[in-house]
Amino acid sequence: MPQKEKKAASSNATLADKVFQELRRDILLGVYRPSQKLLLHDLKARYDAGGSPIREALLRLSWCKYVVMEPQRGFWVAPISRHELYDILLVRRVLAEEAVRRSLEQGDEAWELEVLASYHRLSRIDLNDVDVDLQDWADRHMAFHLAIISGSHSPVIVEMMESLYNRLERYRHIWFDPALPSSKRYSDEGEHQAIMQAVLARDADRTLQLLDQHYSHVMQVVEGLSTEAFQPR
Repeated sequence: MPQKEKKAASSNATLADKVFQELRRDILLGVYRPSQKLLLHDLKARYDAGGSPIREALLRLSWCKYVVMEPQRGFWVAPISRHELYDILLVRRVLAEEAVRRSLEQGDEAWELEVLASYHRLSRIDLNDVDVDLQDWADRHMAFHLAIISGSHSPVIVEMMESLYNRLERYRHIWFDPALPSSKRYSDEGEHQAIMQAVLARDADRTLQLLDQHYSHVMQVVEGLSTEAFQPR
């Protein structure tokens, strides 16, 4: 491939990655709502990119279940539902049993330090801050939970858990919706600190109990929401 073509391909790949990250962020922040059609000319203007990197980003987002594609019709933001959310949480709880026990049995000192460091990074963000960067919190939150199971030395389990976390991210704007009363929004309430302490104590039963409570807390928040919260606006 001529040098000029290589540079063009590299530039398109870089731009597609940039569009992927920015569009993913906008979907998570609710800029584009569930089931909303994504119009190519609007995306080109918003992300200052051509059709090729936009389409590549959309295809990658469809693989991650953030976007759905219909041949000859285009792309839509993936719909969400209470049923799917419960299913994701249930599968995550089942996988956590094996992942956590393996990790706590096999994790070394470097793994312990990563768990501690990832918790520290997460704890530095205050969810009650009016200017909180929810995307930053979400990235740190996922990193903390993945750090816990990384000691399992099972790339398959970690990959499956990461996929579930990515799918769960689609629902984050619901329980962090600023329009909700503070009593209905998700808050940490010391959950992650307790989980971190149980992990470092190598107490698998306690860790799993706390993780189960953590998942149940999210479910309780969701159960308190109306059906409209899951509908496109």
